Amino acid sequence: MSRRIITSLASAEWAGLFTGFTRSAFRLEALQHAADPDEEEAFVRFLAGQDPGVDLSWWIELAKGHTAAGRRMCRVRVVIEPPSDYTRFELAHFPAMAEAGDDIRIIVAGPGTWPAGMPRHDFWLFDDRDVWVLNYDDAGMFLSAELQTDRRVITDHLCWRDAALRQSIPVREYLAMSARRVSAN
Repeated sequence: MSRRIITSLASAEWAGLFTGFTRSAFRLEALQHAADPDEEEAFVRFLAGQDPGVDLSWWIELAKGHTAAGRRMCRVRVVIEPPSDYTRFELAHFPAMAEAGDDIRIIVAGPGTWPAGMPRHDFWLFDDRDVWVLNYDDAGMFLSAELQTDRRVITDHLCWRDAALRQSIPVREYLAMSARRVSAN
């Protein structure tokens, strides 16, 4: 079997992964900083305290449609405290995505620590069988997504998904805790 590698997040093949699953889509987000040229201007606005103006309509409609059809979308985001600027930028968008049906959860880790039993790479898992490992360079620039076909690798990712779900809390709970910490200081 030939290797399947996707090198563009703007490709029809990549988009097809999100429209073609039949039961579930799960993401583990471990990367603390990403460098996406398409987000650069929005990220600068966010850092300046302005509305970043990110258009989430495609994702929101996707999540609503999958949820209405009984399919589950879920992600667990590892957040190293204190969160990086990029993580805060991402967190700002999560409530709207969660409202649309994307079950977003957070695992909190302290500086210099990592959640037990979690890999340090990002991945998507579709329908409990298709594992796409995401590869980034040292600056956080997306390089590729590679489909994993080895049964043991798939089993490992299923176990990591289950461990991530056990260790995580809903994003709204995390954001409420963070807001209380900020107001207490």
